[in-house]
Amino acid sequence: MIIRQDNNLDQNAQVTYLANDVAAGTTALLVKNSTGLTDGWALQIGKTGEERTEIKLGTAANVGTINVATTSFPHPANTPVYFLKFNQIVFERSATGTAGTAVPMTDGTITIQADNPYTQFEDATGSITYAYKTYYKNSALSNNSIESDWIVITPEFYWLSSMRERVKEKLWNSSFITDGQIDNWINEWREEMVNAAIAVNQDYTIGTVDVAFSTTGLGTVTTADYKQPRRVDVTYNGSDWFQSTKMMVNETYPNEDFNTTHPYHNWEGDSVVHILPAEDGGTARIYFYRLGTPMVNDTDGLPLSMRGYTKSFVDYSLGQAYQKEGKTPEARDKFGDANAQRGMFVAQISPRDKTGPTMIQFTDVTDGEG
Repeated sequence: MIIRQDNNLDQNAQVTYLANDVAAGTTALLVKNSTGLTDGWALQIGKTGEERTEIKLGTAANVGTINVATTSFPHPANTPVYFLKFNQIVFERSATGTAGTAVPMTDGTITIQADNPYTQFEDATGSITYAYKTYYKNSALSNNSIESDWIVITPEFYWLSSMRERVKEKLWNSSFITDGQIDNWINEWREEMVNAAIAVNQDYTIGTVDVAFSTTGLGTVTTADYKQPRRVDVTYNGSDWFQSTKMMVNETYPNEDFNTTHPYHNWEGDSVVHILPAEDGGTARIYFYRLGTPMVNDTDGLPLSMRGYTKSFVDYSLGQAYQKEGKTPEARDKFGDANAQRGMFVAQISPRDKTGPTMIQFTDVTDGEG
């Protein structure tokens, strides 16, 4: 779960400018006016979102000079320097939503990421039912700002959590099934949809992987979501690539000659590719159909091509729920609805790009009469 806080402290902060160029590793900044800086406050050198913008704690040594922690980047003269006060953001979490109390998370205190428009923190164990707050902190002075308002997660329509809740909402009684069972049904239907997308042969769910092959010509695809190859390119020197031609394993002769500019390949087993000629070895770039990974987390979403067909996932899961409950007619109806959606999915994604001259739209019915 990614939580973000806008970096906007500079909008209302007092600002001055560097009086000269500053090299990386500097510990004293010469600025045009240091009046108003409180010792121990944080300084932002540069505008929010710029590549080398950084935040350092500072001390006004004398008028026009600020001692800071060692700078990480060089900065040109006239770079703005903001007196922010705070240098960290603390991310808090409530596991009971907005009804609970937000408490700081482990490792949830981080330096403001001023080179981005926002500072973000990943809650690896988070849930969309959790609620979050943030506040600013000065690590040297131990001064804190007031807490932010609640930050809540709005589920996307195609997320696993959203589809699961839609299934439960459409059942009179969902207590006889678990969230894990619904997740499994949704992933079962995802497999069906992935295979349907692959079958239309329009290069959906394509992935690539580089596989090294030895002087025997053999290499193994180890990618977890590999299903079947779509294309193979080969290089023997790491820079010149040639498309390989597929042939069956029994179509080659033991002493047959092959050319490196026109390689061939066959498959030995499910994932072992054999490149011909082998030469001194090389790399085969495999374009393959991806099975993808099952949706596990609440925020896991469907592939782009399936996001307009979430109803089929809900209908299939409802069919499984009705079947589990012994309601065979209702289950049959929902499976029929899901399969109809799958048919629509296949028909609508078959022409992958509808912008070309091969797409002809008929707007009037012709009767054949001249």
